[in-house]
Amino acid sequence: MKFTAEQKEKYLAEKREKIKQLRLIIKDMTVAQRQAVADKYGIVTIEGHPLSPYNQCFLLSQAELKFTVVGGFQQWRKAGRTVLKGKKGFLIFVPSGNKKDDDSTQLEDVYFFTAVVFDISQTQEIEKEIAA
Repeated sequence: MKFTAEQKEKYLAEKREKIKQLRLIIKDMTVAQRQAVADKYGIVTIEGHPLSPYNQCFLLSQAELKFTVVGGFQQWRKAGRTVLKGKKGFLIFVPSGNKKDDDSTQLEDVYFFTAVVFDISQTQEIEKEIAA
């Protein structure tokens, strides 16, 4: 389905407003409150990395789904799973930027973009065709 320029702009404006509202909710939480959420839910990525307390709160504020393991569409495909048809993805913030030098893990000029992730409960194993 192709969006018209007007439909695309409306969608993007609604997405920006939703993100703004969610960020305001999380901003009002204390660091301790965000950490308590992270300690309670322990949401991890498909690679096994724990999501930041902020991203865990961000996910939980978008849905009442019991998130456990999350990944992007292509990450799930690489893991041998596919997202179920009609399932809605959820936004997280992903840092990006340039490394200060080759030996450093710290980023210079860090900025964030949103990425869509799905919980493992929204996926299924890809059925392998049986060769005859």
